Amino acid sequence: MQPIGKIARVAEDIYQLKLPVPLPLRFVSVYLISGGEGWTLVDTGYDYPPTYEVWKSGASALGIDLENDVARILVTHFHPDHIGGSRWLQERTGAPVYLLEPEIENARRVWGEGSGAQPFVEALKRHGMPPEIAREAAAGMRSGLDLPELMLPLRAGEKLDLGGLAPRIIPAPGHADHQFMLHDEARGILFAADQVLLEITPNIGLWPESESRPLARYLESLNSLRGLDADLVLPGHGPVFHDLAGRAAEISRHHDERLGEMQAVLDNGAKAPYAVSQMAFRGTLTLFQRCFALAETLAHLDHLELQGRAVRRAGEPVTYQSRQLDVHAQPGL
Repeated sequence: MQPIGKIARVAEDIYQLKLPVPLPLRFVSVYLISGGEGWTLVDTGYDYPPTYEVWKSGASALGIDLENDVARILVTHFHPDHIGGSRWLQERTGAPVYLLEPEIENARRVWGEGSGAQPFVEALKRHGMPPEIAREAAAGMRSGLDLPELMLPLRAGEKLDLGGLAPRIIPAPGHADHQFMLHDEARGILFAADQVLLEITPNIGLWPESESRPLARYLESLNSLRGLDADLVLPGHGPVFHDLAGRAAEISRHHDERLGEMQAVLDNGAKAPYAVSQMAFRGTLTLFQRCFALAETLAHLDHLELQGRAVRRAGEPVTYQSRQLDVHAQPGL
């Protein structure tokens, strides 16, 4: 098994580097592609010193001069374990940083100067999280990031010329609204970002900055991948794998089960989303994990409402109720 902090060849001209992150996930996988006018880096890791030390050692192991040999940096989405190291890398390499066009604006809105944590606090409180916990969570999760000064746009469907690799950009919404994957059809390789992971399921959350119906858009994306020609899947977390269609089907079933579990909770009476999350995600969770559990619960409750299985009631806090228990619901609507 490839240790955290080490680099390994996963295909011809493609290398995986496991960067440490100060999160329960422990590491994020980034990829280095050789070819064309220089190296392409896919994702950048977290914004903290161990990330940068591993970038230096990993590049050195491949004989890469970070200051001269990097042609471009591709960031699959705005989450801090993927975009966090991008400013450091851009300043060191001089290479342009690329994201899907709407993700550039999204990253600046969430992480940029003046973004602030208060809207995040209010969103957590509105969905039932106790105020003191919400304030502590926001301080840790919305503290801002130093983004690259220049971020350039990619467009869905665009084909990149990376020398021996010619991947097409595939939008991958749900985990992040404007995440993308790279698919090289000729070689059957998919850089899956956080859309399809093998040993864990990606967090599909409804956050204050999220567009509507994230779980519906995610499941639609999963379904579209089942016919994709990809024999090698390179994910953002966990091991490399090969059965894309099988894993997509497993994840889809997982969400069906989650929806059923949350439906059962609501069948016992109306509840705030935070209370539902505590019943759906049991065990000892860190504050960070509690926020992700709440966001994922919100995405599932939102999907139950979309399916006509639950009703959302505005208030302080917001509550959800099983439709079959809602005396105000009209049959057939």
